[in-house]
Amino acid sequence: MRVDVRCYGEVAAAVDDGDGPRTLDGGATVADLLAALDIGDASSFTGGLVVLVNGSHADADATLSDGDTVALSQSPMRE
Repeated sequence: MRVDVRCYGEVAAAVDDGDGPRTLDGGATVADLLAALDIGDASSFTGGLVVLVNGSHADADATLSDGDTVALSQSPMRE
């Protein structure tokens, strides 16, 4: 399946191939996508990592579907 990845802020700098489509196995989760992107530990980003799938917040165990748009950014909340 293919998902469209959009990276913002610190995450954009951490992803080698930048934005665009990614091919994953059917039934892949957000965690599988993050592993495929090799962006490292989510806690390394300011405030942690925010994941939106089709505009809604998603956890690492959320299953992705063909055609999903996944936005990745560091949290705008600072301590």
